[in-house]
Amino acid sequence: MQDGVLLRKFIIAETSIEIFFPDTSLVQTDYTTGVGNFISPYWTKVWPAATGLCYFLNDNFHYIKNKKVHELAAGLGLPGIFSAKYANQVCISDIEKAAIELVRQSVSHNNLTNVECDIIDLNNFKDITVPEVVLLSDINYEPAQFENLLNALHHFLNHQCTIILSTPQRLIGREFINSLLTFCKEQAVIEVDYEGGIIDVSIFVFKN
Repeated sequence: MQDGVLLRKFIIAETSIEIFFPDTSLVQTDYTTGVGNFISPYWTKVWPAATGLCYFLNDNFHYIKNKKVHELAAGLGLPGIFSAKYANQVCISDIEKAAIELVRQSVSHNNLTNVECDIIDLNNFKDITVPEVVLLSDINYEPAQFENLLNALHHFLNHQCTIILSTPQRLIGREFINSLLTFCKEQAVIEVDYEGGIIDVSIFVFKN
C-alpha cells in the first residue's frame, strides 16, 4: 500500500499541516478482497468533522493548552496533529494498524516531538490511560456501536476527563448526542467546505 500513499496539505487558520493518506480506491479494493485485513475503509479520508474540530480547537485552544490530549478512533489523525501546537502531550490512536502507520509518517513529516501514536481499540476503554482531554470526530454513525461508545465516554467523564466531540448533523446520530447533553458545557456549529459543498459540523464539549 505504500506505493499508493499521497500527501495533502490542510490550512487551519494560520497553521499548515501536511497529512499522509492512502489512495482510497486501493484500500477499497483491498478491503473488499480481504487483502489488506482492514476492519473498515472509513479511516482513509479526513472527514469534515475532523476539519471542523480543528477549527474549533483553533478558536478555543484553552481546552487543550498544556494538556495531555488523546485523539481516539483518530483515523488519519488531523485533530491530534493540530493539537500538538498547543498541548503538552498528544496520543493519537486507532484500531487500524495501517492508519497509525500513516499517522506516524505525518507526525514525523510535521516535525512533532510531543506526539505518540498507538493501535488502540476504543472498545477496550478501561485499558486506556485517562488523559485530560479526549478528542473524537465522526464516531457516532453506527447505531450498533452506540452502547459501547457511550460506555467509553461515561468512563472518561467519570474520571474527570473533558471530551470534545465533533459530528456531522446526521439524524441517525441524534439520539446518541441527546443522551449526553446533560454533560454538555459548550456547543458550536462549524461550517466546513468539503468537496465543493458546505457541511455543518456540530461540536460538543462534555464534562462531568
